[in-house]
Amino acid sequence: MSKIENRITGELSVTLKGYGFVELPNRDEDIFIAKDNLHGAVDGDIVEIRYKKKKHNDRPDAEVVRVIAHQDQPVTIESIMKKYKLLPNFPDVVLQEAEKVSHKKLSDCMQNRVDLRGLPIITIDPADARDLDDAVSLVDNADGTITLGVHIADVSEYVTADSALDKEAYRRGTSVYFPDRVLPMLPTQLSNGVCSLNPNEPRLALSVLMNLDQHYNLISHKIQKSLIQSVTRFSYDEVQAILDGQVDHQHRGMLLRMAEITKKFERDRQARGEITFNVPEPKIVLDENGQIASVYSQPHNLSHRIIETFMVMTNEVVAEHCYKLHLPFIYRIHEKPDALKVIRFLSALTPFQVQHHIDFENPTGFQYQDMLNNIKDENVKIVVSGLALRSMQKAKYDPHCVGHYALGSTYYCHFTSPIRRYPDLTIHRIIKMYLDNQLSAPQVGRLQAFVTAASQQSSQTELDAVAAEREVDALKCAEYMQVHIGETFDGIVNGITDFGVFVYLPANTAEGLVRIENLPDDHYLYHDDTMQMIGKKSKIRMGDPIKVKVIGVNLHKSKIEFSANF
Repeated sequence: MSKIENRITGELSVTLKGYGFVELPNRDEDIFIAKDNLHGAVDGDIVEIRYKKKKHNDRPDAEVVRVIAHQDQPVTIESIMKKYKLLPNFPDVVLQEAEKVSHKKLSDCMQNRVDLRGLPIITIDPADARDLDDAVSLVDNADGTITLGVHIADVSEYVTADSALDKEAYRRGTSVYFPDRVLPMLPTQLSNGVCSLNPNEPRLALSVLMNLDQHYNLISHKIQKSLIQSVTRFSYDEVQAILDGQVDHQHRGMLLRMAEITKKFERDRQARGEITFNVPEPKIVLDENGQIASVYSQPHNLSHRIIETFMVMTNEVVAEHCYKLHLPFIYRIHEKPDALKVIRFLSALTPFQVQHHIDFENPTGFQYQDMLNNIKDENVKIVVSGLALRSMQKAKYDPHCVGHYALGSTYYCHFTSPIRRYPDLTIHRIIKMYLDNQLSAPQVGRLQAFVTAASQQSSQTELDAVAAEREVDALKCAEYMQVHIGETFDGIVNGITDFGVFVYLPANTAEGLVRIENLPDDHYLYHDDTMQMIGKKSKIRMGDPIKVKVIGVNLHKSKIEFSANF
């Protein structure tokens, strides 16, 4: 019987009988470890295990190789990085190659490339961003049409196929963002240097020029290798201030037109069945000493939506363009929800008494969006949005175009962030090969095999990166709440179990547990059928507002404990 050896890291759970289990990261399965193969590891340890997966349904042979972090040690960013095998440094050969290619002359890269430096090109990013890989422009044409330009850094000109840089980027798959550091996919000479679309510096790009009519309908497009130069770098806050009329700027007229285009395409996307989830994300701000200064819910205003909308438009245009050319390609796909997950979601909706017409066998984006639109209470909408999101499949990369369910897109890809995502970099290479007439039949065959492997690799590295980022955010939120022990906060009930109530704090996105003994003085019983905690004098339901006090923080588990009995 053939065996495949694998290594993973994760938290060890040990049963009362002494057997161990480690959950496979981002998969709905776990690995069994016989007690003789624990090698001293105990419940709660973060361990690396080796296992040999046999054919059919046989249980894998597994053993603990090493303990990465003991259960009595506080969680750290470093231990989380080890858990997901995220490396802080690049090999010397990669750094040397990055230094060499960063001095590449632009004049050597101009074949079949159009000079667009005369366009009013701007970037809009977070104020602390360092890797600027997208820029936008807007031009009125003599025939009354408008040309919306989205210009993406041409990283593939510096990171060539099969180079040391390329192999390392393939292995990493994505950049990983923590509050105090970034683990970039590419060395900073490229990600923050020659590939970043810094203002007033000529840069190589791939430009998607989309022609819109007077009503902002897309009528045609071109994809071109280009040379660009951003004239202004904006932060989201700066753009929002201009849109709100608080600040005057020479590009205010262009930004207002961009806002109009955004609103029009948002309406179009809603009309085709896009689902808009109201799930806040934390923004963790550190002081000059690296300590947490504040934690708050990230805003999502019109300035953010302009860039989000333009990137979605571009990704759809590029995906459809390449699909119709039958090119080997990496699509970003999102399949429709599994019926069982939808049934569980609809069951969880019972306590909210939300009106819906969701067909669990064939749910549509319209049905989900109508359900969310029917919720008037913002607290309930936050909780239900989270539940709805968990009922969805995970988006992933795939060589086959099956569409993007949540966006309502028939064709979709990731094209707009080649500095930080490997699929985007691969797509750029393929498009450039086509534009330069370099796609021979043997190359197409090799690329078909490569995009299949790259899709699988990039999907897994993305899952690991997201999981690591969430664990670090939870750790930082716990550290932040540790200095607020004894303080009270307004929260929302977003989970109920037989042992207590989970509470989300909108002010800082922290989440913690109120154990049943720390609920207001009453005798509570958990009702699983309605997901309610019912006492003699009161009841607690999902989405209910609740005032809580921070009574403890466990940094070993990044857990926060609240009390509502005060």
